[in-house]
Amino acid sequence: MPILLNRIGDSCETAVVVEVARAELWKKRWFALAADGSEIAVELDTPARHGSILYGEGKQGFRVEQVPEEVVAIVMPQQSDMAAKIGWYLGNRHIPIEVRKDELLFENFPTITDALDRIGIDYCVRQDILSCRPSEAHRH
Repeated sequence: MPILLNRIGDSCETAVVVEVARAELWKKRWFALAADGSEIAVELDTPARHGSILYGEGKQGFRVEQVPEEVVAIVMPQQSDMAAKIGWYLGNRHIPIEVRKDELLFENFPTITDALDRIGIDYCVRQDILSCRPSEAHRH
Protein backbone atom coordinates (compact mmCIF):
# COMPACT_ATOMS: atom_id res chain seq x y z
CA MET A 1 0.00 0.00 0.00
CA PRO A 2 1.44 3.42 -0.94
CA ILE A 3 2.40 5.98 1.68
CA LEU A 4 -0.02 8.93 1.46
CA LEU A 5 1.74 12.29 1.37
CA ASN A 6 -0.61 15.21 1.82
CA ARG A 7 1.38 18.23 2.98
CA ILE A 8 4.42 20.28 1.98
CA GLY A 9 6.77 21.02 4.87
CA ASP A 10 10.13 22.41 5.86
CA SER A 11 13.50 21.05 4.76
CA CYS A 12 14.57 17.65 6.02
CA GLU A 13 18.16 16.34 6.08
CA THR A 14 17.02 12.72 5.73
CA ALA A 15 14.40 13.22 3.02
CA VAL A 16 14.15 10.43 0.46
CA VAL A 17 14.36 11.57 -3.16
CA VAL A 18 11.35 11.21 -5.44
CA GLU A 19 11.98 11.97 -9.12
CA VAL A 20 8.92 13.43 -10.85
CA ALA A 21 8.27 14.78 -14.34
CA ARG A 22 7.07 18.40 -14.60
CA ALA A 23 3.70 17.34 -16.04
CA GLU A 24 3.01 15.29 -12.90
CA LEU A 25 4.12 18.05 -10.53
CA TRP A 26 1.39 20.38 -11.76
CA LYS A 27 -1.21 17.86 -10.67
CA LYS A 28 -2.52 17.76 -7.12
CA ARG A 29 -2.70 13.95 -7.13
CA TRP A 30 -0.06 11.56 -8.44
CA PHE A 31 1.82 8.34 -7.70
CA ALA A 32 5.57 7.76 -7.70
CA LEU A 33 8.29 5.39 -6.57
CA ALA A 34 10.81 6.93 -4.16
CA ALA A 35 14.56 6.23 -4.31
CA ASP A 36 14.25 3.88 -1.31
CA GLY A 37 11.62 1.79 -3.13
CA SER A 38 8.63 3.26 -1.24
CA GLU A 39 5.46 3.63 -3.26
CA ILE A 40 3.93 7.01 -2.56
CA ALA A 41 0.57 8.55 -3.34
CA VAL A 42 0.47 12.35 -3.28
CA GLU A 43 -2.68 14.35 -2.61
CA LEU A 44 -2.04 18.07 -2.06
CA ASP A 45 -4.09 21.27 -1.93
CA THR A 46 -1.53 23.03 -4.16
CA PRO A 47 0.96 21.46 -6.58
CA ALA A 48 4.46 20.57 -5.37
CA ARG A 49 7.58 22.07 -6.96
CA HIS A 50 11.16 21.01 -7.57
CA GLY A 51 12.74 20.87 -4.08
CA SER A 52 9.48 20.56 -2.13
CA ILE A 53 9.57 18.29 0.93
CA LEU A 54 6.42 16.16 1.24
CA TYR A 55 5.11 14.58 4.42
CA GLY A 56 2.31 12.27 5.43
CA GLU A 57 1.40 10.96 8.87
CA GLY A 58 4.92 9.67 9.56
CA LYS A 59 8.06 11.68 10.21
CA GLN A 60 9.81 10.61 6.99
CA GLY A 61 10.07 13.38 4.42
CA PHE A 62 10.28 12.93 0.66
CA ARG A 63 12.13 15.53 -1.47
CA VAL A 64 10.75 16.17 -4.94
CA GLU A 65 13.38 16.34 -7.66
CA GLN A 66 11.98 17.32 -11.01
CA VAL A 67 13.35 15.32 -13.92
CA PRO A 68 15.30 17.55 -16.36
CA GLU A 69 13.79 17.79 -19.82
CA GLU A 70 14.76 19.07 -23.23
CA VAL A 71 14.16 22.83 -23.41
CA VAL A 72 14.79 25.66 -25.83
CA ALA A 73 16.73 28.62 -24.41
CA ILE A 74 16.84 32.03 -26.03
CA VAL A 75 19.34 34.54 -24.64
CA MET A 76 17.76 37.93 -23.94
CA PRO A 77 18.87 40.17 -26.81
CA GLN A 78 20.41 43.62 -26.31
CA GLN A 79 18.62 45.08 -29.34
CA SER A 80 15.03 46.17 -28.68
CA ASP A 81 13.87 45.24 -32.18
CA MET A 82 15.04 41.63 -31.71
CA ALA A 83 13.43 41.51 -28.24
CA ALA A 84 10.15 42.68 -29.78
CA LYS A 85 10.43 40.08 -32.56
CA ILE A 86 10.98 37.29 -30.03
CA GLY A 87 8.14 38.52 -27.83
CA TRP A 88 5.77 38.79 -30.78
CA TYR A 89 6.66 35.35 -32.12
CA LEU A 90 6.48 33.44 -28.83
CA GLY A 91 3.39 35.34 -27.70
CA ASN A 92 1.56 34.27 -30.84
CA ARG A 93 2.43 30.63 -30.10
CA HIS A 94 0.58 30.72 -26.74
CA ILE A 95 3.11 28.44 -25.06
CA PRO A 96 4.18 28.61 -21.41
CA ILE A 97 7.55 30.35 -21.04
CA GLU A 98 9.87 30.65 -18.06
CA VAL A 99 11.57 34.05 -17.91
CA ARG A 100 14.96 33.99 -16.24
CA LYS A 101 17.40 36.85 -15.67
CA ASP A 102 19.23 36.45 -18.98
CA GLU A 103 17.13 34.01 -21.00
CA LEU A 104 13.74 32.62 -21.93
CA LEU A 105 13.06 28.88 -21.61
CA PHE A 106 10.25 26.76 -22.99
CA GLU A 107 9.44 23.19 -24.02
CA ASN A 108 11.20 21.96 -27.13
CA PHE A 109 8.74 21.68 -30.00
CA PRO A 110 10.31 20.93 -33.42
CA THR A 111 7.80 23.17 -35.18
CA ILE A 112 8.90 26.11 -33.05
CA THR A 113 12.64 25.52 -33.47
CA ASP A 114 12.11 25.16 -37.23
CA ALA A 115 10.35 28.53 -37.24
CA LEU A 116 13.05 30.13 -35.07
CA ASP A 117 15.63 28.99 -37.62
CA ARG A 118 13.52 30.35 -40.47
CA ILE A 119 13.02 33.81 -38.93
CA GLY A 120 16.57 34.16 -37.59
CA ILE A 121 16.20 33.90 -33.82
CA ASP A 122 19.21 32.26 -32.13
CA TYR A 123 18.54 29.55 -29.54
CA CYS A 124 20.05 26.44 -28.01
CA VAL A 125 18.46 23.14 -27.00
CA ARG A 126 19.57 21.59 -23.69
CA GLN A 127 18.45 19.59 -20.68
CA ASP A 128 17.18 21.76 -17.79
CA ILE A 129 14.54 22.08 -15.08
CA LEU A 130 11.60 24.06 -16.45
CA SER A 131 9.31 25.65 -13.85
CA CYS A 132 6.37 26.80 -15.95
CA ARG A 133 3.13 24.90 -16.48
CA PRO A 134 3.27 22.16 -19.13
CA SER A 135 1.88 23.06 -22.53
CA GLU A 136 -1.58 21.80 -23.38
CA ALA A 137 -0.54 21.35 -27.03
CA HIS A 138 -0.06 17.59 -26.65
CA ARG A 139 -3.71 17.20 -25.58
CA HIS A 140 -5.19 18.58 -28.80
